[in-house]
Formats: sequence, structure tokens, C-alpha cells
Amino acid sequence: MKKNFLPPWLLLIFFFGLALAARAQTSFEIGALAGGAAYRNAGVTSGSTSGSVGFKPGFSVGGFLGQSMSDHLGGELRYLYSQNDLKLSSGGSEATFSGRSHLIHYDLMVYAAGRQSHVRPYVAGGGGLKFYQGAGTEQAFQTLSKLALLTKTNEALPTVDFGGGVKIQAAGRMMFHLEFRDYITKVPKIFAAAPGAKISGIFHQWMPAVGISWAF
Repeated sequence: MKKNFLPPWLLLIFFFGLALAARAQTSFEIGALAGGAAYRNAGVTSGSTSGSVGFKPGFSVGGFLGQSMSDHLGGELRYLYSQNDLKLSSGGSEATFSGRSHLIHYDLMVYAAGRQSHVRPYVAGGGGLKFYQGAGTEQAFQTLSKLALLTKTNEALPTVDFGGGVKIQAAGRMMFHLEFRDYITKVPKIFAAAPGAKISGIFHQWMPAVGISWAF
């Protein structure tokens, strides 16, 4: 089985992007955020038996660097760590497995108000890479193994996201953030369909979050 670790190339992409953003605009902001992480399940079927695969509710934390290109257009480079246990459900039975993910993405931000406004609603959209990790201990027998297996493997997948929120100026150059994002990927291979079974659908990770940032 593959080891669970954050690959160095993901860190390189993140810090290289930070450097580019900082050079591209003398006016930028740096911040941190935290929030919930809930998923919409995907389906799994085997003959007349059906169930769902997905993740239990968890949490996300991360950091970001944003830049302003005009009063109403900006960009943001973000890293997010999420902790969500894998789950497989059918009828009244459920199997679970420890899991986490790392996400690096860049979004364009469209603001409804200029940079001098104290309240700036915005919409955002973009994409990046999400690195899923099954981090539990595999057992010789797993509940619902005739539908799928929850595995200790890793997979990096393209992701797209969209959402919106509001920035509120607090004091000086400090700002508070309230937002909601939807991160979309296909189902990773950490969910392995059993022989004759089929997994269908896509994953939506819904993330309401709060944050704080400082403008420079």
C-alpha cells in the first residue's frame, strides 16, 4: 500500500504560487480560515443491492494569499486541509475508515464593491488539485465488502470550485471573512468497488467557513 503523506510537489506548487502572487501585485492580503466540511454521497450498486459511499462531516483549516487586480476583480491562492472519515452505507449497516485530504487551488474573485468599501460581497470560482488519503487500518473483513472496500491509498484529482461570501473590514488592515464554497471532484480510488459492483456520481464538498486576513 502507498504511504500517507503530503507530496512535496503539492507544497512546491503552493509556495511557488505564493511567490508569483506577491510579485504580481504590491497590494495583497494574507490570511487563514477554518470551517466545516460536509460531503454529498455517491451511489454504489451490486445487482439488486444498493448503498452509498462518501465522507462523514468533519472540519477544514487552511491559509490563502489574495491579490487585487482592480476594484472589482481579484484572485486568491489557497491551501486547505480537511479531516473527514470515509463511510460506506447500505440499509442499516455502515463501514468507516479514517481519511483526510489536501487541496491547493486558485480562484478568481468578483467583488460587488470597491477596495475602499468596508463590506465587500463577492463570488468566486476556480480549480486546482485535491489529494485524497485513506488513513485508517485495513482489516481482513470489512462490513459491506460485497459493495466496496475503503482502502489505505492516495489519489490526486483535479477539482473545480465555486461559491461566495463577504469581506468585512474590522480595524486598520484587518478583515473578517464569511463564505461558502462547493468543491467538486470525481470519486477517488480510495473507494474500491467490489467485483461486479459500480460506483457512480461525483463528490461535492460543502464548506461554510470563517476567516481573518491582513491587507498589505
